[in-house]
Amino acid sequence: MYARVEPTGTIKRVRTVHPSMRSEDDIRERIAELEDAYDRTDPPSSELEDEAEVAILRAIEELEWVLEEHEADAGFTT
Repeated sequence: MYARVEPTGTIKRVRTVHPSMRSEDDIRERIAELEDAYDRTDPPSSELEDEAEVAILRAIEELEWVLEEHEADAGFTT
């Protein structure tokens, strides 16, 4: 994560995206994979699966945040 100064002088936090996920399609594909993994363990049959579901939901939430941020900014790199 780093900070960027907007032309208005406002400081904005910017999260970096892992180099292997540079396009919107890559991120959407990863979200779909995580949703499949979530569905496979729903409902969880053990404490470990329950913890895994929480981690998967957090990962999905972060990737969806990345999509929202990039839609608001200049867009995705290719």
